[in-house]
Amino acid sequence: MNKKILVIDDEVMITSTLKRLLGKSGYDVVIVNSGQNAIDVCAKEEFDLIISDIRMPGIDGVETLKRIKEYSAQNRQAKMPIIFITGYADEGLELKAKNLGYDDYIYKPFDLKTFLERVQTVLGKKG
Repeated sequence: MNKKILVIDDEVMITSTLKRLLGKSGYDVVIVNSGQNAIDVCAKEEFDLIISDIRMPGIDGVETLKRIKEYSAQNRQAKMPIIFITGYADEGLELKAKNLGYDDYIYKPFDLKTFLERVQTVLGKKG
């Protein structure tokens, strides 16, 4: 069974690129464009990895993942690894993300080959 990845980003160019890249690499990819949509999807499905933009309108990536982690813990779901992606250097959000716990933090723009290698590394840690 293929590993299932949730991508959360409000930028269509990023989500379409990641869906194509990850899909060609054999992953099942679900795309959502907001924190609230991600929370709703995670209430119905489990993922092997979540890749989330950190700065989005409405609920930012850190708050989104905090809520998803709380829901997962309450419902005894397996820990989902997290990769944050961002196009902005924001020390406040980066510190909040660090306190939440994440498996990788990648700045946009990124090299697709390197990005895929980092995804594979994080998924390899999960087992």
